[in-house]
Amino acid sequence: MPAEGWDEPFFREWKAARALESNSALESSRAPGALTPRTIGRSRARSRLAAARLGLGSGPAGRGLPVPALLVVGSKGKGTAVAAASWALSSRAGLRVGTITSPPLRSNRERIRLDGRPLTPAQAGALADRTAALLAALGPFDPAEGYLPPSGLFTLVGLAHLLEAGVQALVVEEGLGGLSDDVSLFDYDVVAATQIFPEHTDVLGGSLAAVAADLLGTITPATRAVIAHPAQPAEARERLAAQPAPVTEVQEEATIARTNLAVGLAAARALCEVRALTAPRPPQAHAPAQAQAPTPAQARAALSLPGRLSHHAHAGAEWIVDAAISPPGVRAALAHARAHLRPDFLVLAGFPDTKDVDACVDALGGREALFVGAGSDYLRYDRLAGRGAVLDTAQAVARAERTGRDVLTVGTMSFAGAVLTALDAPVGAWW
Repeated sequence: MPAEGWDEPFFREWKAARALESNSALESSRAPGALTPRTIGRSRARSRLAAARLGLGSGPAGRGLPVPALLVVGSKGKGTAVAAASWALSSRAGLRVGTITSPPLRSNRERIRLDGRPLTPAQAGALADRTAALLAALGPFDPAEGYLPPSGLFTLVGLAHLLEAGVQALVVEEGLGGLSDDVSLFDYDVVAATQIFPEHTDVLGGSLAAVAADLLGTITPATRAVIAHPAQPAEARERLAAQPAPVTEVQEEATIARTNLAVGLAAARALCEVRALTAPRPPQAHAPAQAQAPTPAQARAALSLPGRLSHHAHAGAEWIVDAAISPPGVRAALAHARAHLRPDFLVLAGFPDTKDVDACVDALGGREALFVGAGSDYLRYDRLAGRGAVLDTAQAVARAERTGRDVLTVGTMSFAGAVLTALDAPVGAWW
């Protein structure tokens, strides 16, 4: 399969469903700022059939995975936690680790990783062919029953690929939701929850309570340990308190990123404990076995995490790219930029209607900003347009380049990825 458009099979049913919805009377009557009506949903039954055809799921309920596995859910910080857990299990515990993460930055090859490295082009092409064959075997989807989502297909096909590659542990990130996502087809030894807030309410439910219930619904009787971010809302705390598995809340670190790294490191340690694996060690080869486990600072120094306050020299200026999509995240990114960029730095901000747009823009504190609509083929920017003109990524980057000023970009992962692509920044191996 050619490199261009290699991932088409993963998006085939989702695009067909969106095309049917866009032709509906509901879409034509959508008010500005309102979310696109979703009349065709994801099909859990179809996902179960796909998993079975891929040979996934063991035990009486078909929910078992053959190697130790941990799952990361939450509204923000999941990718950072997943990278930290994968690094600790691979580089520090000496395991062959498979990772499923979402969304990617520059290529969907990044969604499936072995020991921190994304799929090769050849592997990606082979998995795309396998996905196309899977869809053909399942037959056309029925809009009344739902479709196979891209995140679900990457999860299922990715798990099959990684298990066939002989991984000794799995680190899985939910794609969109918990119970409503295909990650919930399986049981996990450890579930880690980064911070939860009202996001994707059009898919996960109309309230914070519904979002928390969906994400934390992935904790099952088979779960032996739960790791939690310290800054959880009451709705999530109530759910966590009711879990039979022991819940460990990590300590808040000096920065948002380091707290998420702490969640991932704690999850890796918990997996080692409950499955009697070799515990992660500090980076020093000479460190005694009883030495303290790796710290968030050590993980941050070891990991390459583009889009998480990453610095890039470009066109004679310094660019900081951060996937901040909450008011605290935006404020933290601004503080970081003030400490590292020239005082007149420009902000590029991409907040779609699925985020708390007004609060995120207000968090900029009146700073000069260009508004950007990345991923506009599947995201709406009506609320941001109410604040000013919304440019596409290429227009915004070109305008920022012409100013010669340093730049901070904040917004979704898809926006961070579009900026990193424009800067031609490397996004390959995590370590």
